[in-house]
Amino acid sequence: MSIRRCCNLILTFSIVISGAAAYSCTIGAFGPSATADGRPILWKNRDVKNPDQEMRYFDRGRYRFIANVYAGETLDVWAGINEAGFAIMNSNSYNIGGRAATGHKPRKQDIDADDGNIMHLALANCSTVDEFASLLDSLNRVGRETPVNFGVFDASGRTAIFEAANTYYRRYDADQESLGILVRANYSYHGDTIRQTGRGRHDRAWQLVAPVARRRQITPEFVMRVLARDMGSVGFDPYPLPFYGCVGELPFGHVPAGSTICRTTTRSAEIMVGPKPGVSPASGMMYVMLGPPETSVPIPLWVNGGPVPEHLDGPERARLCDEAIALRAYTRSEPQYPDAVNTFSLCRVLSAVASAESIIFSRVRQLEAERPEGPGADEAAALTVLSCRLAIESVENFWEHFYSPKSDSAPAGRPNIVPAVSRGSVVISLPEGMHRVRVCDAAGRTVAELVGRSGDTQLVWKPDGLGAGRYFVRFPGAARRAVSFVYIP
Repeated sequence: MSIRRCCNLILTFSIVISGAAAYSCTIGAFGPSATADGRPILWKNRDVKNPDQEMRYFDRGRYRFIANVYAGETLDVWAGINEAGFAIMNSNSYNIGGRAATGHKPRKQDIDADDGNIMHLALANCSTVDEFASLLDSLNRVGRETPVNFGVFDASGRTAIFEAANTYYRRYDADQESLGILVRANYSYHGDTIRQTGRGRHDRAWQLVAPVARRRQITPEFVMRVLARDMGSVGFDPYPLPFYGCVGELPFGHVPAGSTICRTTTRSAEIMVGPKPGVSPASGMMYVMLGPPETSVPIPLWVNGGPVPEHLDGPERARLCDEAIALRAYTRSEPQYPDAVNTFSLCRVLSAVASAESIIFSRVRQLEAERPEGPGADEAAALTVLSCRLAIESVENFWEHFYSPKSDSAPAGRPNIVPAVSRGSVVISLPEGMHRVRVCDAAGRTVAELVGRSGDTQLVWKPDGLGAGRYFVRFPGAARRAVSFVYIP
């Protein structure tokens, strides 16, 4: 079979299955025997409809914890770790249901325990994997609203996945697996063999992880940089990037990402890392990649650090999430192929953030070496804040170097020409004597030419059909750089 024929089949397959399920996360649970330093690791690529992701600190239960949430959410949580060293995440499962050994199936109106509620309860109250099993036992009779695969670990290193149907569950322990790893997409191993949603993602994740696990070399860096960002599939590996080839009808250098591990609906990635054997549970931590993982910088967090910075939990949305969404728009600049990634553009982004990432990983290793029992509150909070600042600076530097014409741009003396992030509508301040501006997207294409009335001091623009991304305001005749902003519909 020719390479082009093979790529055509891959592209067709991606298009067919990409919309199979809106909530289709990919997860992995890696026990101590598979990791480089003997610490358990949980990984989740979160695939949902809502792009607005945040992190939040909770302190009103038996244990304090940090967790991923939707922007503005206060009840459900979707992945996190608590001060006892217990961590949890999940993926929906579409091939198991509500039958139980007793034959009991609860009425729909009796079911009120959804997966987000359950994970909140677990983080607030559980310290061990066995305690989580007891929580699931208590819910078997009441019933769970959504069948899911829960991944968990505790401070002892015990790591497991619970395939939880509405009224029963099956438990799989990592230490009972030959490689010490557990991988799931959106089906359960004990379920039927027909509705195996995400089988391609599962198989690709296993393909990437298994050889590293055999060498006992799984690290958080590997999970974030290789696994969470992967856009390949079994039988098609575009790495190393950029991809020098054509897939189907896609432009040169573009790869389809509608059904890959990191794909169009991937909104964040969470990586929980347990404490080392015999070390305080307070040394457990997590990394979060808010927004699309391929354009997001990982930020480290510890429960001991307290409330998370505003960059991760803003008044409305998290800025780091908005910035990652804007960068994704830059890498997917062909409107007729919304699931296609320009790997040359993606390489520019990854190169721009690589230094910040390396500094963050180095600082975390240094802090863990100096404080093996876990960082103090001030140290933990300071490193999280520093990491947020490094991430923002790397993104700002990228845009500054990407688009900095010597003319046709904003005049001096007006630093706030347009808000850094605009939602719904865009307010553009007009320099004295100017009433015409041009707005361009990240590909340099003009998306709007706006004309105000003589004497106006600002333009209020309500874009029609404009997607989320980074845009640039250019002022005819001005002698300084263009002003950019992130637009969120």
